[in-house]
Amino acid sequence: MQRITIWRRLTQVGFLFLTGEWLAIGWLRCPFGVPFVSCQSCPLTDCPGRYLQLPVLGLIALSALGLGRAFCGWVCPMGFLMDALGKVPKLRATVSARFTRLDRWLKPLKYLALAAAIYLIFTLNVTTERPYDYVVRSASVFNVEAISIAQSLGVGAYRTRMWILIGALAVGLVITRAWCRYLCPLGALLGLFNKFSVFKIGREREDLPHCGKYPRDCIQHTMPGTTDCTICGECIQACPRNILGLRSRYQETGDSHPAQAG
Repeated sequence: MQRITIWRRLTQVGFLFLTGEWLAIGWLRCPFGVPFVSCQSCPLTDCPGRYLQLPVLGLIALSALGLGRAFCGWVCPMGFLMDALGKVPKLRATVSARFTRLDRWLKPLKYLALAAAIYLIFTLNVTTERPYDYVVRSASVFNVEAISIAQSLGVGAYRTRMWILIGALAVGLVITRAWCRYLCPLGALLGLFNKFSVFKIGREREDLPHCGKYPRDCIQHTMPGTTDCTICGECIQACPRNILGLRSRYQETGDSHPAQAG
């Protein structure tokens, strides 16, 4: 395992420990239609999102301006789960060069997911009516009875989110980071910042041909510096020519060599 991957895993595990309960409640018991959005007005007093939301939003904003989609590669607990599922051996078709064309067609789906999420926020979360019909509290996020009660209440959002989560995890067993590549609305939004963030992963020698390792060997099946790149940094140490590095987007070409991670 690369040194940069070890550091990335440590930060991912740390944030999973910090926000994992919020992630689980948001997916399975959030009384709002779109989770992780209306935490400051949420009646679910056992959810840590009430005090985690603002710090996490600040972290997302700062990281987006400085490092684009790095939040997805280093912090997001859902991304960590997708990485873990990515270690399961995959079907040969999903890691072949032929898969690149299908992958290219599927990736724009996340922008539809972003548009749908924005629409649902305004129709389900931002409303003058009572935004929740039922609230299921529990002493522990691991209380299966609370999840069962939430599912049995007949609220469409509970069941829909649960099946989306199950589907995302299932597809993640077949395609590495499937949720992050194709369906995550936050990832779609943060990917836009990859176009103008202060830092990016860039090539020191633009005149050299591409080696062919990427997108094939990338967890996002993409090239460094694209909107799908999560700035995980693994390509920096894996680069056979050692020409990739974290560099300022706005520095003059040739002023300095990119900082080598790890």
